[in-house]
Amino acid sequence: VVFTQEWPGLRLLAMRLPVFLTLLGVSLMLSLLTGPAWAQKTDRVRVKNGDDYTGEIKELNRGLLRLSTESAGTLYIEWLDVISIHSDKEFTVETAEGEQIYGSLSTSEDPRFLGVRFPGQSVRVLHSDVVGISRVKRTFWNRLDGSVGFGTSFKQANDDLQLNFNASSTYRSRRDTFNAALSAQVSRQNETSGSERYTGSLGNLHYVRPTWYSASRVALEQNTELDLRLRTLVAWGPAHRFINTFRSRLDTAAGLAVNDERYFTIEGADGTSLEMFAAVDYEYFRCNTPKVDVSTRFAVYPSISEWGRVRSELDVSASFGIIGDLSWAITLYVSVDSEPAEGDSDEGRVRAPSTDSGITTSLQWSF
Repeated sequence: VVFTQEWPGLRLLAMRLPVFLTLLGVSLMLSLLTGPAWAQKTDRVRVKNGDDYTGEIKELNRGLLRLSTESAGTLYIEWLDVISIHSDKEFTVETAEGEQIYGSLSTSEDPRFLGVRFPGQSVRVLHSDVVGISRVKRTFWNRLDGSVGFGTSFKQANDDLQLNFNASSTYRSRRDTFNAALSAQVSRQNETSGSERYTGSLGNLHYVRPTWYSASRVALEQNTELDLRLRTLVAWGPAHRFINTFRSRLDTAAGLAVNDERYFTIEGADGTSLEMFAAVDYEYFRCNTPKVDVSTRFAVYPSISEWGRVRSELDVSASFGIIGDLSWAITLYVSVDSEPAEGDSDEGRVRAPSTDSGITTSLQWSF
């Protein structure tokens, strides 16, 4: 109670956390209630050493085939070790070229190929070209994947308390992928005002053709370090996937964005501008123990209506598997503005800071 009375940022974070956790709990509960909890475990998998497994194929993701069994629980099998697979259920099979094929699974007469059967015909896909397999799920809640993380640190020397929270969720359909993300970083000291940074985003990838997408994104940000009361960004443009393998993924996008900025103390700086943008997203993952997932996103926003101004944002995160779906994550973020806002304040003519950066660590749980 003392903390929340003295530190408004912590009070705001404390107010938001129950909402996030409640939504997460409801989502998980509905997922269990509407999902195939009693699905028959009749899928068959054979590996190179001759072992046969029977269970329910969940997915192939980042080189690991996840198989749920009655006796041994959930098994993770290296895809390159699989020589035979069979399931009558419907799956989405993704190839390295970005093609998506829908149907049931079987190994063809040539073990180098995976057979995908659908009404009236079947196709063969080179085993080494398959980078993803996922169940075609019928309900909304079963199509959701995501993660939630929380971290904190305290320095007794200067009474510096730092809290960070993040949550993300992804929804996939045959033609679209929607993703939502929330994050909060709050830092407070007894003798200083500290800082607060809150971000939220909603994005969509619409599959136009293999490796080509239509990308759109809406992002909100409040950042006391930059004096930003609210930045609203709406962006759209074409995107292309250059690399799609078991170990890495590389996406690029470019287009136009509308940027609206409102400030806390700088008068006359509020405004809306038209920008170009170019973004690069790179992911590297290792499925061996411990599991490692490194992602990097760099975006640059040259302004059209405020010619000469260029903003850039860099986000780098790495997560290391601990046990099951629990991992430890570290994140670096950097924001740079070549021509930050300038205007009047109670202290005279001022200019907003041109850079902001930080490092956070957290425990993360994926679902």
